[in-house]
Amino acid sequence: MRKFSLRHTCAISALVAGCALSAPAFAQDAGDESAADDREIIVTGSLIRGTPEDAALPVDVVSTEELQNKGITSPLELIKELPSVGSVLGDTNQFSTAAQGFQGNGSINLRGLGATRTLVLLNGSRTIQAPGDGFSDTNLIPLFALERVEILKDGAAATYGSDAIGGVANFITRKNFDGVEIAGDWTFIDGSDGNYNISALIGKNFGSVNLMVGAGWQHRSELATTARDYTSQSYDVNASGYSALATPGLFAVTYIGAGGVNTVLSQDQGCNELGGFNTPPVCRFTYIPFDNITEDEDRYQVYAQAEADLSDSVRWHAGALWAKTDLESLNYSPAFPPTQGPNGSGFVSAFTTSPANPAVAAFLDQQGLPQSGGANGAIFRVTNVYYRPFGFIGNPLDPERGSGTGLAKNNAWRVNTGLEFDVSEKLTFNIDGTYWRSARDAYAPGIVGSRLQAALNGFGGADCTGTTPGANGCQWFNPFVLAGPENPALGITNPYYQPGFENSPDLVAWLQIPNGTFQREEQFILDGVLSGGTGFELPGGEVNFAVGAQYRKNNFISRPLRDESNLNINPCFIEGDQSCVGTPTEGVGPFIFLGGTRPTALDQSVYALFTELQLPILDNLEVSAALRFEDYGDPIGSTLNPKAAVRFEATDWLTLRGSVGTTFRGPLASNVDDNFVTALQGLTAAGGNYKSVDINGNPNLDPETAFTYNLGFIVDTGPFTFSADFWTYDFQDQIVITPADAIASFVSNGQTSGTLPVDCSSALVGLITFSGNTCVQGTTTGIDIARVSTQWVNGPDVKVRGIDFAANYDIDAGFGVISIGGNATWNLEYKTDDFFVNDVLVAASYDAVGFGNYFRDPGTLPEWRGNGYVNVNTGGLNARYSVNYIDGVTDERCTGDPCFAIAGVPAGSNFGRNSGSYIQHDLVLNYTLPVEFADVQLTAAALNIFDEEPADAYLPLGYNPFIGNAIGRNFRLGIRTRF
Repeated sequence: MRKFSLRHTCAISALVAGCALSAPAFAQDAGDESAADDREIIVTGSLIRGTPEDAALPVDVVSTEELQNKGITSPLELIKELPSVGSVLGDTNQFSTAAQGFQGNGSINLRGLGATRTLVLLNGSRTIQAPGDGFSDTNLIPLFALERVEILKDGAAATYGSDAIGGVANFITRKNFDGVEIAGDWTFIDGSDGNYNISALIGKNFGSVNLMVGAGWQHRSELATTARDYTSQSYDVNASGYSALATPGLFAVTYIGAGGVNTVLSQDQGCNELGGFNTPPVCRFTYIPFDNITEDEDRYQVYAQAEADLSDSVRWHAGALWAKTDLESLNYSPAFPPTQGPNGSGFVSAFTTSPANPAVAAFLDQQGLPQSGGANGAIFRVTNVYYRPFGFIGNPLDPERGSGTGLAKNNAWRVNTGLEFDVSEKLTFNIDGTYWRSARDAYAPGIVGSRLQAALNGFGGADCTGTTPGANGCQWFNPFVLAGPENPALGITNPYYQPGFENSPDLVAWLQIPNGTFQREEQFILDGVLSGGTGFELPGGEVNFAVGAQYRKNNFISRPLRDESNLNINPCFIEGDQSCVGTPTEGVGPFIFLGGTRPTALDQSVYALFTELQLPILDNLEVSAALRFEDYGDPIGSTLNPKAAVRFEATDWLTLRGSVGTTFRGPLASNVDDNFVTALQGLTAAGGNYKSVDINGNPNLDPETAFTYNLGFIVDTGPFTFSADFWTYDFQDQIVITPADAIASFVSNGQTSGTLPVDCSSALVGLITFSGNTCVQGTTTGIDIARVSTQWVNGPDVKVRGIDFAANYDIDAGFGVISIGGNATWNLEYKTDDFFVNDVLVAASYDAVGFGNYFRDPGTLPEWRGNGYVNVNTGGLNARYSVNYIDGVTDERCTGDPCFAIAGVPAGSNFGRNSGSYIQHDLVLNYTLPVEFADVQLTAAALNIFDEEPADAYLPLGYNPFIGNAIGRNFRLGIRTRF
């Protein structure tokens, strides 16, 4: 019987212009009967099959053996090592707008074009996405079941659809696996309980049927920011991790006496003593010690597949994947600062404390102020001028760290099945169906403003009844620093603590509730492809073709986890109030910092027709062409995209290749939905303080298009291989969010301190909500920005260009084989044209290469990224020494000297102006024991040998978490046994 071979994954054709196998080359597991045995290795990029030597596209192929030799134990580790990849999700980074709400998700971002522009496949078919967000969650991939990973670094929309605009990552599982494999490893990390992986895989051949089942569990332990010195900089060095709102706060005590009204500003005690930086009358609070570098995380996958020859001409395959990721104790600031209160927008004086609050008298004694009824008269009001609940004294709900606690749970499953028919000796028909469902529960702790105000007045708590403050189940909330015994994150005793004035955990649980959503997306995909030979011969061989159709159907729902965050129920500043409906403040919600959401149900259907043709013009010249029609329906429309490629063997050792095509990406259903979500962003114009950013959908959004081409060559002399590829993408009408930071800076006259006046006559002032819901010329400052309104739009044109390099040299040293090589990407240009919002230029054109791009697309983009290795294989030992390099970047916000004006610090700061390059050295040893009862492989690795620290960045953590390694030096031990 003919062996089943994987469909949908061949890069032989013109679409494809060259396949460079990573060294060491792919090696089959012992006992596997793969397609390699009959020369049918199928690689990503085309629907026409071919052998490796016929392939012609820039495809990186990484085998399971190479993953083991590199010491890679997760998809994230593999993805972050690829020089062709930009900023990706997978590490903790709640401070980036691009990463908020994605804890536990992983992504891949080829060319830095964005995760939604890289298509991820599992065995050639689409796989599970993060619900509603348009990118595949790579953390759900069952690494233990993989045979190889193929990365196509070329636009492939003509073959796979619009989301393959930047390339394709295809994760391919083992075929005909027969045996039992058990593996586990432990990573030792200073300051952490360590990370570990456990997996088991069982496969069995039953005649012409192969069954394989496996399961894996990966655990990543919490690593606190306090475990690494580089996360802690003083306010006068890096103010981005500090807030002007704290406990201890600034209060105004208003007396009414014989002399009239007298207001005394009084800063609470303990700023410097508890770890802050005092710039009277404001205490600069750092929330970083309450957060983590990595969160406590558990990932699980269960994978099963079956393959069978039903007859000599019919083959069947099926696969099922269940996966989940749990992060049940996400660390946040003890309490977020207010950007609004029950009386409206703004953080200044957003709350008041009743003079009858028992904690007021203790506060006055500590401050040396008269009690009510004393020399200054009766206290009329105590105003919380600059204030954040909890702050340095921590959150009573977390006695160990004092952090606010959130949660993220991703749960997904996927089934796929298909049949392959030999229609004739030359023709094969494939029909394939895939269904996946992905769900996510996620929340952060949010304080309801009207509840906080009630508790400050003695009417707090779920059991509060009656009209007497502090009675009948009603509780007081203590806003002063005397409420807590210590700063639990730093282990600093609070010298101003007064026992008996603590805030009860029950009261805090009523004030601060989970604010989040349940989201679910499901997708059904049906493919049909007819492929094979035409019977028409050219001098180079038979003309081959493929023709097919695809249908994709997506359904997405999102609903708030609780009524408090449902904007249909609570659209206004005060919980339960509906009076703002129809006004500009509708949708602000009742939380002091976090936004709310509305229930959403969206769907989208896509129809596609496509064809490919492979023309072997000569023995050494092959031309290929592809054409795809894709229809998104109204209002997005349809598109027709061609692609062509050529491969020319100039000599026995030199191959030239090239491709050219157009591509199209339709907006997600969530992009065109007339709704909005709220993110949080540290705005430059607000002195780095975090503000609300409302991201509105746009029903009038058009698709984006791109013109792409690739030119390259391969030198292959046997032991030595070298390849270089020049690539370019020209985007028009890119789908992008209007830049909140640029809008805020434009209205705020380009300031960085947050203390200077804004321009209340600015043409874009209508996109900003200020404290008190008003802008007063000469009075309102940058820090008074409460929220920024942004929208999905068709933005400026973008041109992206670069060159990829790959080299390997194998040396037969007698005792074994020594391989020396490396891969690199040289980013030449990422040019974005002028960005206009409402016909106003908010961001002039720029080239992003070599810059951190912390508040603009495409995120951090070094000029160079690369890795090199020396691999020695002798007997049962494989030793690999590798070096990963990331070029330094410049902070694009640095336009003067100093880069950043810091309130209260005349000298300002140049911290992170030029982030130095990052170089990581790794050593991985794999040894196969000389035993006969099983194949037993031991692994020992030292990763980041020289304990390289991530490069400085003027960001809350003090470094850029999207690149480099923030964990530090770590060690790994592992064992893999196959029976």
